[in-house]
Amino acid sequence: MLFWLPFIAMAQSNWEVPTTTVTKKPAQSTEYQYARYLGNVVPVVNGEVVWEKTFNNDKNAEENYAAMLSFLTTMTTEEIQLKESNVSLVDKTAHRIACHFEEWMTFRNTALALDRTRFIYTLLADCFDHRVTVRIFRVGYWYEEQRNGGIRYKAEEWITDEWALNKKRTRLAKQSGKFRRFTVDRVEQIFNNISNSLMAH
Repeated sequence: MLFWLPFIAMAQSNWEVPTTTVTKKPAQSTEYQYARYLGNVVPVVNGEVVWEKTFNNDKNAEENYAAMLSFLTTMTTEEIQLKESNVSLVDKTAHRIACHFEEWMTFRNTALALDRTRFIYTLLADCFDHRVTVRIFRVGYWYEEQRNGGIRYKAEEWITDEWALNKKRTRLAKQSGKFRRFTVDRVEQIFNNISNSLMAH
């Protein structure tokens, strides 16, 4: 009886037996490593792949034109650019710049293998007061050109959802999927570089 006295005293207070529940952690699902390339990342306008972005700032049209001309001229001399890359046409009155780019897009470069394509596109810059609008279009590829002339692809028939994703739109296609990934990354890089350049000038 002496042994039970402390517990009888506890029973007359606010003590109670705790209720414990074990919550099972939900099973962790591994996200597809290229999930970000599955969504609306390759814009199609009137049947043509076109990326367009507007950069707002406090410069007037002439200042934006000068900054973009300087940036694009320098861009044609990047290490990845081929001799065909150039500032093709300018309209000083309308503050427009048209460029043709052909550059190496390298998928893999090892001691045993070099997997790359020629990435071809047109870039058009329209400069206004307080903004610049840039379009990247007429996108194409010249793959393995050293092998019997290689294969030429148009973006519309190679990196769009119809061509670069599986039927369920849950995975990238084995071959065209890498073109889609690297193109999206390159376009984002170009736009980021333009944004930084306009802020610096």
